[in-house]
Amino acid sequence: MTTPPKPDPSSSAWADRPVTAARSGLLALLAFVPLAALLGQLLAGRDGLVGALLGCTVPAAVLLLTWGAAELGARRSATAFAGVMLVSYLVKIVAVGLVLVTIRDLGDADQTALGLAAITGLMVALLVEARVITSTRAPYVEP
Repeated sequence: MTTPPKPDPSSSAWADRPVTAARSGLLALLAFVPLAALLGQLLAGRDGLVGALLGCTVPAAVLLLTWGAAELGARRSATAFAGVMLVSYLVKIVAVGLVLVTIRDLGDADQTALGLAAITGLMVALLVEARVITSTRAPYVEP
């Protein structure tokens, strides 16, 4: 009786899933930016436009860090990947804090548009990422 060969994690569907999810989230955010800018302009004028564009930097920072962590950890074991993602969450908290501190005192930005763009951008990107991850077929355990 022969045993089946152990699958290579670097070529499995799970290795590509986090990277694909992060890319999809970034693409969704890129599609959201013009809409946020238009709504900010229509509702609050130039200050709303500036606020919406600055608000989109928050989800962009989070998603770029997610993408980097996914690229770094995707070809490693599940335990190493979990460690990379845990560290990336801590880095994201610090990065979001720094971005918010940097952009909060800009006088030309409408704070409401900034906040709504940041929250909505994060929600759109995270929903797309979740959809990509849940729709990917991959084994739950490694043989």
